[in-house]
Amino acid sequence: MAEQHTGEHPRPWPARLPFFYGWVIVAITFVMGFITAGAFWATSVIAVPMRDDLGWSLSDIYLGLTMRMLIGAASIFFLGRFADLKHGARILAIIGSVVATLSLVGVAYVEEQWQFFALYGIVGGFSVAGAGFLLMSAVVPRWFFRKRGRAMAFATMGSGAAAFVLPPLFALVLEAVGWRGTWVFLGVLTGLMTSARSLVVWRQREEGGLAPDGGIEPVPAGRAAAVQHVRDHTLSEAVRTPLMWVLVFALASASLSPNGVPSTLVPMFIDKGHTTQTAALGFSIYGLFSVLARFFWGFLAERYHIRTVIISIALFSAVSMPLLIFLTGDVALLYAAFAGFGIGGLIGTNSLVWPAYFGRRHLGAIVGVSRPFETAVMASGPLLMAQSFDRTGGYTFGLWAMGISWLLCAGAMLLARPPRPVAETPPGASTTETARPQEAG
Repeated sequence: MAEQHTGEHPRPWPARLPFFYGWVIVAITFVMGFITAGAFWATSVIAVPMRDDLGWSLSDIYLGLTMRMLIGAASIFFLGRFADLKHGARILAIIGSVVATLSLVGVAYVEEQWQFFALYGIVGGFSVAGAGFLLMSAVVPRWFFRKRGRAMAFATMGSGAAAFVLPPLFALVLEAVGWRGTWVFLGVLTGLMTSARSLVVWRQREEGGLAPDGGIEPVPAGRAAAVQHVRDHTLSEAVRTPLMWVLVFALASASLSPNGVPSTLVPMFIDKGHTTQTAALGFSIYGLFSVLARFFWGFLAERYHIRTVIISIALFSAVSMPLLIFLTGDVALLYAAFAGFGIGGLIGTNSLVWPAYFGRRHLGAIVGVSRPFETAVMASGPLLMAQSFDRTGGYTFGLWAMGISWLLCAGAMLLARPPRPVAETPPGASTTETARPQEAG
C-alpha cells in the first residue's frame, strides 16, 4: 500500500539504497570475523616466543585460548535471545568491540599466568559472542533465503582471510617489536577495524523494509532441496525434539578441529623443522584454502540440502586431519591446504543447519542454546593439541582425535533426516519470509 510508505510511515533508509542492504551485513560480519579470528591466530604465532620468555608451558598459553572460547560459549547462551531484539545485535557488536580491544592491549603487560587468563581468557571471552558468533549465526541468515549459501560463504570468509593475511604480518611485527608489541599491535588493529561498523547493524531485513535476497526470484531447476520452506519452531519446541540434539551432537563433534588445528599449525610446522616464517607461510596456505572452501561448499549448499553438504565435509576432513602425521619436509605444508579446505567448509556452512531444520524466526534463541555446546568443544581443541605435545612430545594423538571427531559428525548427520517442507509460499509474500516496507519495525 503506497500511501503507507510516506508521511507517518517513511521507508527506512536501507530500503532506499540502490543495492540490497543484506550485503552490507555480510561485509560487517566479514570484518568482525577477520579481527576476531586474528586474536586466535595471533596466539599460534606468538605462543613459542611467549613461552620461552615467560617460562610457561605451551599448555599454559593455550589454556587461555580455551578459557576465551568457554567464556564466549557461556555468553552466547545468555545473549542468544538478546540478538532477537530489535537493537540487540548492534549493542552486542559495539560492546564486544570495545572489550576485545582493551583486553588484547592489556595482554602485552602480563607477567603472571593469572593475568593472562584474566585478560585474554575471561575478559576477552566476553567479546567473542558480540563480536562475531551471534552476528554470523543469528543475523546473516535472516537476510537471505535462496542466496544463504553464498551469503554465508562471504560472511564467514573473514576468519579464513585472517589466517591468510595476518600470520606473516604477525611474524614480521614479532621480529620487529617482540611478542608484547605484537599484542599491542593486534589491539590497536582491532579498535581501528571495529570502531564504526557496529553502528549500522540491522537485526533482520524486515526492519529495513526489504524482501529476502533483495527481491523475489524463481527457484532454478535442481535447487528445490536447498531452498525448501520449513516451519518456524520456537525455542521450546526445538529443544523438545530429538532432532535438535542430534544436530547439536553432530556440529559439536566437528567443532574440535576449527580452533584446535589452525591455532597449533605454526607450532606443528616448527616441530617438523621449519622456521617461524615458513610455518607462518603454511598458516597463510591454510587461510587461502579456507577462503576458497567457503565458495565451493557454499555453492553446493545452494543446490543440495545442508545435511548432504555437512556429511561431505565431515568425510573429507576425517581423512585429511591425520595426514600431517605422515608428511615430512616441505610436503608437510600441503597439509595446511587440506585442513583449510575442510575446516573452512564447516565454518562457512554450519550456520545454515538451523534455518534449514527449524526456520529463522527464533534463530537467535535456538543458536543461543546450541552454539555453546559447539563452542565448548571448539575451546578444548587447542588445549588437546597442546597437551598432546606436552605429554607425548608430538601431535599424533591430537590429530587422530580430530579425525575421529569428524566421523562422529558424519554419523550423526546421517541420522538427522530433514523435516518435511511446509506448503511453498513465495518469500516475498510469507509472514515468516516476507519483507513489506510497511511491516518494518
